[in-house]
Amino acid sequence: MSKRRIFFSKTGMGKYISHLDLLRCFARTIQRSGLPVVYSQGFNPHQKMTFALPLPVGVTSECETVDIVFEDTVSDAEIRQKLNQNLPVDLYVLAVETPVHAAAEITAAEYRMVFTTATEVTKRQIQEFFGQTEVWTVKKTKRKGEKKINILDYVHAWEVLIAEEGEFTLRVVLDAGGERNLKPEILAKAIENYFLPLRIEEKEMHRCKIFCNNKDGTREVFA
Repeated sequence: MSKRRIFFSKTGMGKYISHLDLLRCFARTIQRSGLPVVYSQGFNPHQKMTFALPLPVGVTSECETVDIVFEDTVSDAEIRQKLNQNLPVDLYVLAVETPVHAAAEITAAEYRMVFTTATEVTKRQIQEFFGQTEVWTVKKTKRKGEKKINILDYVHAWEVLIAEEGEFTLRVVLDAGGERNLKPEILAKAIENYFLPLRIEEKEMHRCKIFCNNKDGTREVFA
């Protein structure tokens, strides 16, 4: 038996699938496909399956991963083919590989954020938002319930890709993982509040990459 890392995209209506439903979806897909998955021992056996960085509902992605333990009788190509034959249309397996990094090594994630607005938001206005020293909000935590945080402390990088009448698009790199984590919708809400009374009519958020840190401090794509 061996652990395989499944890289997959989650697009379209797939963004409304919760993490728990996604786990169930993969479990049922594997059952339908007949792939030789390995089950845990005990009174309630379950497929050995771990998602590295669960995606918030409402966010699409091109870099999701799930680790699944299979018998060695099946190839990576066969796993990919059979999963794609049985997964819903908005979930698609991009690659199947041997894991390189542990999920605990994840430190950041890159997102593309698209805002549709009723009025123009200029590049200068966006720069003024990120140029602030403090943008405070209350963040929910598992251990302490809630805590007050400065959102900008969790932003590693940002870039304005488009700034025109009716739309602006950002690329941002945010803290992600077990130690520090900022969900993109928290940043999106802060941006929306900053530009009031300008009306933001729609927000689209897409995860592009997941990163680990090397020992020398450089950033590497999670693989």
